[in-house]
Amino acid sequence: MKSILLIVLVALVFHKSHGFWSECPGTGLPTLDSLESPNCSRDRCTAIRGEEFVARIHVTLHGAHNELRTRLTAFFFGIGINLPVVPPFDNMCNFIHFTNGTAASCPTIPNTQYVVDISMLVSPNYPALNNALVQADYFDGDERILCAQILSHII
Repeated sequence: MKSILLIVLVALVFHKSHGFWSECPGTGLPTLDSLESPNCSRDRCTAIRGEEFVARIHVTLHGAHNELRTRLTAFFFGIGINLPVVPPFDNMCNFIHFTNGTAASCPTIPNTQYVVDISMLVSPNYPALNNALVQADYFDGDERILCAQILSHII
């Protein structure tokens, strides 16, 4: 069973909003440089349970990270619902490459922009949510290094 890793990459505080995604408020953490997907409009991303979600993410990583573990949380009326992320989508290192298309891996090179291409099956076990905020957190060990929030519609 696969999940929506970066519906994902599911975000910038509304004063730094990019339409459907933003940074995680109050964290001071870096966020995505950009998120492009045929599944996303100017207002939100739509993930259809049981179908593929495709996204291209640009992200600048400021440290040498050995892993980029992913945690997705959907917020509905302020209540967080963990969305399981299964291998290989649980580690963004499996999908990164340099902006010139050359393959990359972890550990990452500090202050380098990477591209992450995702094409994954949205779990049919995810709850149906309309206009939910999905937060994507990325960890190297116990250290949270990136955070994005994406306005999402899961059907």
